[in-house]
Amino acid sequence: MAKTDQLTEKEPVREERESHSHSEASPRKRGIVRSAFVALGQFASAVVYAPLVLVRGRRHAESVVVYAAPPSFFLWLLILTGFVSAWVVNSQWLSPEIAGWIYVWVLVYFIVTLLFDLSTQRLLLWIGIFSLIWLLSKYVEHVRNIAVLGFVFEYLASLNPKLDPGTTTVLSWVLLLPWIGSLFYMVFNGRKQFTPNEIGEFHFGEGSELTDRSGLRFRTNYRDILETILTFGGGDLLAVDNHQHVIKRWDNIIGLFFSWKDLDRILHQRSVVDEDNDADDPK
Repeated sequence: MAKTDQLTEKEPVREERESHSHSEASPRKRGIVRSAFVALGQFASAVVYAPLVLVRGRRHAESVVVYAAPPSFFLWLLILTGFVSAWVVNSQWLSPEIAGWIYVWVLVYFIVTLLFDLSTQRLLLWIGIFSLIWLLSKYVEHVRNIAVLGFVFEYLASLNPKLDPGTTTVLSWVLLLPWIGSLFYMVFNGRKQFTPNEIGEFHFGEGSELTDRSGLRFRTNYRDILETILTFGGGDLLAVDNHQHVIKRWDNIIGLFFSWKDLDRILHQRSVVDEDNDADDPK
C-alpha cells in the first residue's frame, strides 16, 4: 500500500511538469510563427515598394543612391500590356481586334527600343521622314489614283490580328520572371551611392568599387528617348575629367531626370570643398 501511495503522489507531479513544459513551448512556437509572419510581411512590402524606391532612389543628407537598369527591365511594358489587355478583353470592354493592334504596336515599340538608340533629334527626324512619306503617298493616291501605302495598310488590316487573352496572360507570367531578375540585378549589381567624396558600387560575388571624385565633372546624357520613357526619366550619367574625357559612365540610371537635383546637390558639395581647400592652400 505504501508503494501504491508513492506512485499516486508522483503521477500528479509528472503531469504538472508536462503541463508546465507544454505551457513554455506554446509561447515559443507562437513567437516563431509571429516572427515568420512579420518577416513575410516585410518581404511583401519590400516587393510592393521596390519600384518606387528604384525610381526615386534613396536620398539622405550626405548621400544619394541610384540604380542602373539592365535591358530586361524594359519588359515591364509588355508584361503590363499583356495583363491589362487580357483583362479588358475578358471583361468585354475592348474588342480582341483593337486589343490585338495595341499589343502589336507595343511589341514594335519594345523591339525598336532594344535595337536602336533614338535621341530626341533622331526621333523627330524619323517622325518627319515617315510623315513626309505618308503625305507624298496620299498625294499620289489622290492625284494619280495609284495605291502606295494604302495597299500596305489594307494588306495588314486584312490579316485581322486578334488578341488571345490566354496567350498574352501566359506570356506576361513567363516574362515576369526575367523582369524580377532585373530587380535583383539592380539591387545587387546596379546600386550606385554618391557622396561628396566618392562613388561606391557593389558587385555581388565580385566585390566593391570606390571612385574618387576629385577632378571629375558629371553630366547627363539622354541618348535614347524611348529608353528614357521606359526607365521613368532615366538616362546615362557620365564622369569626365578636365579635358572632357569620359572616365566612367553609368547607363540607364532609373529616374535620373528626377534624381538629378539631389545628385547635383551632392556633387556640388565636393566642388565647394575643393574650392575651399584650394583657397586655404598657402602657395
